[in-house]
Amino acid sequence: MQFVRLNVMSPAAALCRLARLARLALLLLMSMLVSAANATAQGTPQPSAPDAWHGGAQARYRVLNLGPGTIANYPKINASGQVAFSMINDGRTAGFFYDGASVRPLGALGGGAVYAAGLNDAGQVAGTAINARGVENAFVWSAGGGMLALRAEPGGGRSYGMAINRDGVVAGSFGEPARPFRWSAAGGVEDLGVMPALPWPTGATLLSDAGLVAGVVTIEEENTRAFVWTRSGGAVDIDTLGSVDSAPVAIGAGGEVAGNRLASHEDAGERPFLWTRTGGMIDLGTGGGATAWVNAMTPGLHIAGAIGFADGRQRAMSWTRLGGMRQLGTLGGRTSVGRAVNGKGQIVGFAENTAGAMRAFVWNAGGGMLDLNRALRNAPHSLVLEHALAINDNGAIVASSNAGLVLLRPDHGRAIGRNTGRDAGHVLGPLEAPRSVKVGAQLHASVAFVDSDRSGTRSVDWSWGDGSSASARKVDQAAGEGSASASHSYSEPGTYTVTATVVDRAGRSTAVSHAVTVTVPGATR
Repeated sequence: MQFVRLNVMSPAAALCRLARLARLALLLLMSMLVSAANATAQGTPQPSAPDAWHGGAQARYRVLNLGPGTIANYPKINASGQVAFSMINDGRTAGFFYDGASVRPLGALGGGAVYAAGLNDAGQVAGTAINARGVENAFVWSAGGGMLALRAEPGGGRSYGMAINRDGVVAGSFGEPARPFRWSAAGGVEDLGVMPALPWPTGATLLSDAGLVAGVVTIEEENTRAFVWTRSGGAVDIDTLGSVDSAPVAIGAGGEVAGNRLASHEDAGERPFLWTRTGGMIDLGTGGGATAWVNAMTPGLHIAGAIGFADGRQRAMSWTRLGGMRQLGTLGGRTSVGRAVNGKGQIVGFAENTAGAMRAFVWNAGGGMLDLNRALRNAPHSLVLEHALAINDNGAIVASSNAGLVLLRPDHGRAIGRNTGRDAGHVLGPLEAPRSVKVGAQLHASVAFVDSDRSGTRSVDWSWGDGSSASARKVDQAAGEGSASASHSYSEPGTYTVTATVVDRAGRSTAVSHAVTVTVPGATR
């Protein structure tokens, strides 16, 4: 299967009905990519081979399962390896925070879905949650204070939290038509207004540590323009190239803004830009392709993204001021896309292998592109990493897999102690079970795992999604590797989520899930 770039609305934007602003947030709906990966996956990754990387020494990673289900939007990772993310399970979207030792839910505002959109190095999370009245509400969350609703309007209208900086300041949009806001604990919500020349729906999507806000203003129905706001200068239209459409993606340490633009409706596709206060908007070109786009940028202006070609191929790309735009290659297939980049020049994303299956990669200038599946230490053979989504400056990577969202921590050869918090516990592969079964028939399910601290397994518990649960009747374990299996039959048709939860001797639990459709005998799908 050929992978194409998906310009679809972020979940938060879909909820807030700001279809015109959704493309500008540049948050791909990851469930579509994960589904595509599952459709193209062919077998399990091959055993690790001596790929040259980091000067001939292959990088190695230890795996932590963050959560099962479908990824709702792009996760965020901070400098210390904490992660904010949202997952869809049983039709419900919930937000979570990994604090370096365990995963905890963000809670809710009395309603349903919770989308984590921003994370700072202090462990504060910004996002959007549905409140008790069924209305989207911006929030800020911390471990000590829980979830705080940001009341943007006296009447309690819609609001959306999109970004948070190191000072705990939140930026987003509120009201109808939408207007950008800035929130701080000391000053509350500040309405940033709209540009006088462009009085259309506006939203803040980015916020720098220095306080610069970047976002989009909607003009002429569906077209958008990128803007920046500062306390001293107010809102400024930064599209000095006169695009029919432009959107910011990232802010540099000096207030630079990178993003994507559409020069005209007749163009083949988007083109990346870099804006500076002195030089205005500069078109970065397409690197020999028909189109190109930015997905991320470091504070030091190292850009990661992709180049698209007229024949449908895509190539992950890197851009720096010194080296310009370069293609990063693939893992043997037609397509690769760079999703995130860190201050050390490592880029992560996905690439097709020779079998056409999507695999997560990490790249650097010295070693090239490495399939992360070939660099795992003490992981089940059935675990497949499909898309690397985020990376911090320490090299910790958040990735989607066939077992849900995972965190990869670089293994520098240090001893892994027994029952030592974040390095202990189980690593689970996917829950193996059919995707459909008839009413009354036995559904056979199994899960493989590795016990990283070798302390053993207390239990493997199964939940079948119909209100019934049981402990595994059979658990096989030896030398830190194990598996468990169980069977169940359903009495009613429907869609159910099967969950296996593995609990170690210290009481830590790790779960994976799998959706199954139950049909009546004789029915066709």
